[in-house]
Amino acid sequence: MENSVLNKLQLYKGKWFSDLVDETMLSNALQIEPYKVAQVVSYIFGTKDDGYASSLDFITGGLGNKLVIDRPEFEWEIFIEMDRAVTIRRAEWNGQAIVDPNDPMMTPGLNITPIKLWLTDKWFGPGAILEMDDNRFRIRVDGAPYQDGNDWVYTCYVANGQPNMYIPAEYLVPGKQVSRGGSAYEEYSEEGDILVYQTGFKMRNQLTISRLNWDITGSAYSTVLAVGLKDSNGKTTYLWAPYQLWLGTREWMKRIERQMVFGQYTKTPYGTEELPGTNGRPVRQGAGILEQISPSNHRFYTRLTADLIEDFLFDLSYNVLGTNERKFIAFTGEMGLREFDRVIKEKMGAMPLIDTKFVTGSGHEMSFGGQFKTYLMSNGIVLTVKHMPFFDDIVHNRKLHPITLKPLMSYMFMILDLGRRDGESNVVKVVRKDREFVQWHTGGSVGPNGYANSINTVRSNGKDGYTVFFLGEYGIMIRDPRACAILECDAE
Repeated sequence: MENSVLNKLQLYKGKWFSDLVDETMLSNALQIEPYKVAQVVSYIFGTKDDGYASSLDFITGGLGNKLVIDRPEFEWEIFIEMDRAVTIRRAEWNGQAIVDPNDPMMTPGLNITPIKLWLTDKWFGPGAILEMDDNRFRIRVDGAPYQDGNDWVYTCYVANGQPNMYIPAEYLVPGKQVSRGGSAYEEYSEEGDILVYQTGFKMRNQLTISRLNWDITGSAYSTVLAVGLKDSNGKTTYLWAPYQLWLGTREWMKRIERQMVFGQYTKTPYGTEELPGTNGRPVRQGAGILEQISPSNHRFYTRLTADLIEDFLFDLSYNVLGTNERKFIAFTGEMGLREFDRVIKEKMGAMPLIDTKFVTGSGHEMSFGGQFKTYLMSNGIVLTVKHMPFFDDIVHNRKLHPITLKPLMSYMFMILDLGRRDGESNVVKVVRKDREFVQWHTGGSVGPNGYANSINTVRSNGKDGYTVFFLGEYGIMIRDPRACAILECDAE
């Protein structure tokens, strides 16, 4: 695969962090063990929240797929297959350039005459057998190539040595490609094909600094709510401060989740940051998942079909052949889930099946229905869909489907290859050391632990209340984006 194909990162109402709530509240636990709490929070959001779930954080940091770094930027390398097709820049036969694929007078190689190829790389050695785009047509390299400007010139003959054979001109025009099919030599030859090397290429992303803060007045800290809030163990609190902390934590996770999907890389090609901050320093953002997915892996549909899904997943699988990873997860909204279920049921309807699952019960207690969330295709390809709640959020997703008037984002499938490369997860949350989730407060008359009742108590200001601050430095990395994709509904 050519390098140029690739690209350039809340809790449900009424729930509580039950195991973490104690007399000093959740804030102290977050300060003591931020890495541990981040995983617990991710687990809760990914499995328990049927409101605004943090699914992405769950499959990365929540499952331990997290990389802790000590610098704001991070790089990684992608290694691709050393075997590759090389582009033909120019081809000549009998001193004439081959430019017209339909020229009936152009019979390159006929009567064992030489064909000259100008290729972009020195990729083949003497005696190499080259395959055309149709690999039934093959040529053999005669001697070592020589350099002509930026190109390498190869002299070749039709590989089967038959005088009546030639290579159709359509496979020799500029833009066509040749690949190595083997090698062949005469007896007592000193020549040999060459071993080629293709280094991987680096990708670079950077962390985003997010912040959130809110004030709690002394009166609010002591305000008793009319309705008590219960945790999962049934313990009730009637105080405003724990509720506001819950609300702030939920909102924090929502914003982090969106940033890891929609974040846009702010560094210019020249390595500078141009987005100005209030204090004169530049604002830094890292690329989210959507920006890390190659444009060539971005496709559109108007009506989702099983054939469309299968063809797309087959194409993605070809990008990572040899990794033994053909299991994909597609994050989507409510409408995407419904479309996926419809597609599978339509495909199932064409098969002679005896139902044993969709009809349950008996008498007046019968039920009918079910919803498909996994599609097992041929060649071991598996696609599982998972709900991404903020794809349904009409406040943020205001482009609507013209017929259903549901958000178009709700129809989108963000397909991720969650396999492993050399034992490491393909999708990884990246955080700055000691800065994944930092929390503190500036206290006045009161702090998270209570009021100041002595003149010997030192506070940071004279306010009747305190301010809570959240700060995090984080990003997301797709180690190998070749099998990640976007399937988007184009129904405007």
